[in-house]
Amino acid sequence: MELVFFILLIVGIVAILLFTVSLRVKIVFDTCKTNLNMTLLWLHSFIKALVTIEDSSPMVTLFLLNKKIFKRRLFKERLKSSKGKLNGMELIKVVDSSDVHVNAQYGFRDPFNTGIACGAISAASQFINIDVINQQPDFTTENDYIYLDAKANVNIGSTLINLIRFKG
Repeated sequence: MELVFFILLIVGIVAILLFTVSLRVKIVFDTCKTNLNMTLLWLHSFIKALVTIEDSSPMVTLFLLNKKIFKRRLFKERLKSSKGKLNGMELIKVVDSSDVHVNAQYGFRDPFNTGIACGAISAASQFINIDVINQQPDFTTENDYIYLDAKANVNIGSTLINLIRFKG
């Protein structure tokens, strides 16, 4: 009986933490270094996940108290779009994010394309919950490049409820 009470107590504490402690997300995308990293931190590095691209496929590394637990491919086969799966805009609507900060530096050899990108990012930011967006378009570059650095806090509990509602 004491074991059942202890397990229920632990589950209750974790459930409360899911709704009160935000997941910190940081994404860095750099085309010059062909780099894409996503770092997820919960409970001040108690749980840390690092998503990187290796051999053209996403790899996730999970840490508990800064000790590596496992590392594996995120998807074993190619993702196929099918009913019930989230696309990009639906995923943005499901995720309960706050304190979103985006820094974008980009440039294309054709200044027209840079202008179109600048306008598209400004327009898209009106439909997405972004607190601060800092754009630095480069209209005079000789090489195409994109550097994106984004940070946000995500309420895990609310996001899970939204995901269940979406799937249901």
